[in-house]
Amino acid sequence: MVVVVGLSGLLMTACSDMLEPEVYGDLTPDTFFSSESDFDQAVVALYSPFTSDWGFSDPGDNVWSAALYNADPKSYLGQSMVTTDEMYAPDHAVFNNFTWGPATFTMEGNVFAATYIKSRFIARATDVIEQIETSEADVPQDVRDRYVAQARTLRAWLMFSIYDFHGPVPVKLDPETLHDTEINPRPSQEEYVAAMENDLLAAIPNLEEKYNNDAENWGRVSKGTARMILLRLYMHEKDWPKAEAVARDLMNMGYSLLPNYADVFHAERNNEMIHAIPAGEGAPNYWVAEVVPSNYASGIEGLTQPGWNVYYMPWEFYDKFSEEDERRATIVDSYENSRGTTVSRGNGMQGAIPLKFTQNLTGNPGQGYDFDQPIFRYPEVLLSLAEAIVRQQGVTGEALALVEQVRNRAGLDMEGWAGLSSQQFLDALLEERAREFYGEGLRRMDLIRHGKFIENARARGVSNAQPHHVLFPIPQTVIVQSNGIVEQNPGYN
Repeated sequence: MVVVVGLSGLLMTACSDMLEPEVYGDLTPDTFFSSESDFDQAVVALYSPFTSDWGFSDPGDNVWSAALYNADPKSYLGQSMVTTDEMYAPDHAVFNNFTWGPATFTMEGNVFAATYIKSRFIARATDVIEQIETSEADVPQDVRDRYVAQARTLRAWLMFSIYDFHGPVPVKLDPETLHDTEINPRPSQEEYVAAMENDLLAAIPNLEEKYNNDAENWGRVSKGTARMILLRLYMHEKDWPKAEAVARDLMNMGYSLLPNYADVFHAERNNEMIHAIPAGEGAPNYWVAEVVPSNYASGIEGLTQPGWNVYYMPWEFYDKFSEEDERRATIVDSYENSRGTTVSRGNGMQGAIPLKFTQNLTGNPGQGYDFDQPIFRYPEVLLSLAEAIVRQQGVTGEALALVEQVRNRAGLDMEGWAGLSSQQFLDALLEERAREFYGEGLRRMDLIRHGKFIENARARGVSNAQPHHVLFPIPQTVIVQSNGIVEQNPGYN
């Protein structure tokens, strides 16, 4: 697998101030960007934030940053779950209880603090795009365009992950300003969204269709990946016509549901997986270790080692799954502990074990497993399209049929869905997405889009939840270093 890599030192920053994500480098067009291999190395380096390993060190100042899709609560994936009813992390109650603030986190390690570390990668992507486009290397234009398209997609994806958590932040998208030291204010939402959209629309024509049948390149961004980022962006912005259009484009790309839900997470490069982070050297999957209790001894087929007890699924969320729902079979509701006692809901088990990955569990989960980390799956296309249709037209036969595909695969029919009003349909769809995508980091953005993030928190007893918590704060260090030029998100002042 080509894309399972650590951060290379190709693009260096000389300044440790995180408000200056500039690209100062010893490498120049005369010493680099002189061959296709150079293009490839530069672009592969941009994939570093998109890993399931713990994280990486920024090459400019060696500050460590959590990877976006590591399973730990400090990651983008983790914080997208533990701020909702989906997961509880006993040692990270600040997220479950909505007690975070601008000064809660140090600059090192946490994804909050890594906002501006990630913005350096955006600046590096800008530099890579410029260097490839202006290089005098003897590289065919279509090859050159393909690498630029990957860099544009990764830049937009990083921008979206920051935007989802913090709103728009200053980023360097103009190669002429990469060396400027001036601190810029935050752009408008419209400017920031337009930049992401422009990158993705420009990239799509020059990306490969998909890599599901290409083991060597699996993990690179494709047309499918870029369209999924666009779909999430349009859903986030509630631009239903554009969301519908890109979802239909994705439906025409040949993806399909696997017959068995549990198999999706083990059949490599299967036709349901639009994009995943490939497992293997440099990208172990720690999810099983994170969710298995530390006093576990037996009870899960193939698993003989305890885990770290980082997450559990609250029983109230577990109860969203009916007994007939085949997805519930990937969640464990009892086990035998190290004392030989069977632990379950009735005798002290805090919550269910959201195992998700249920096959080939031999070995030590603390070393990580070679399970690809799912990022974009075809059911998201079906359920997002259903939502976009209902938001515009009301409940239609097509919207019902789209949901039916997902429910039928889970062993469920559409009983109770016929005759729903538009709002009732959307409420039911939100809960269907909760069951389908548990453990995949969609719950927070889904609740926010439906206007139920704060309501959901208060319903489970989080009295501290306030409307401004739909965004995380800009780290206080950033506000101080900028002398107020970078404004804090409302509610955190």
